[in-house]
Amino acid sequence: MEDLYMEGRIKVIGVANFEIEHLEQLKKQSRISPMINQIETHPEFQQHDLHDYMVRDRILHEAWGPLGQGNKALLEHPVLVEIARNHQKSVAQVILRWHINRGIVIIPKSSNLQRIKENTEIFDFDLSDKEMDRIRQLNTGKRYSVNPTGYMISPIYIRLMKLFVKISVGWILNEIAQSVRTGGLHAFMVNF
Repeated sequence: MEDLYMEGRIKVIGVANFEIEHLEQLKKQSRISPMINQIETHPEFQQHDLHDYMVRDRILHEAWGPLGQGNKALLEHPVLVEIARNHQKSVAQVILRWHINRGIVIIPKSSNLQRIKENTEIFDFDLSDKEMDRIRQLNTGKRYSVNPTGYMISPIYIRLMKLFVKISVGWILNEIAQSVRTGGLHAFMVNF
């Protein structure tokens, strides 16, 4: 990627779901730092430390799931509802404006034309410092997705996968051996 960037064939090097430790490791192994990192970010999972790190290292923060993946409890949170009412906006618009005020890139997902239009109508109001602080208080550290630092895989799952691979490889080798004995290796390969 770095070579493509240096040749001018790509304009940006980006990553997704990189935590601070991932970015630090990448720094040690690359000549060019990523320019953008897409990470889960919403009012209940604000990623302050990672956000500050990326600002300091000049890496754009792009919110993945900026509306909390449409989580009903988040979109009906009383604090957000009150702020939205005060601005005559929807809760989604308040959340998107909150991201913009933090300097976060947002690409909200929707297939609903009304919501798509609504998502663009966030530049005719601003959130006060007090409102930003109230939203900051909603941070629970709750992810709606898998932690990119790693997740536990059940040892039973690992054993079953090893067994599956062993059985599959054994079956394939047996089929090949039988095909060789009967002179039908070509037919086996075609059917496989």
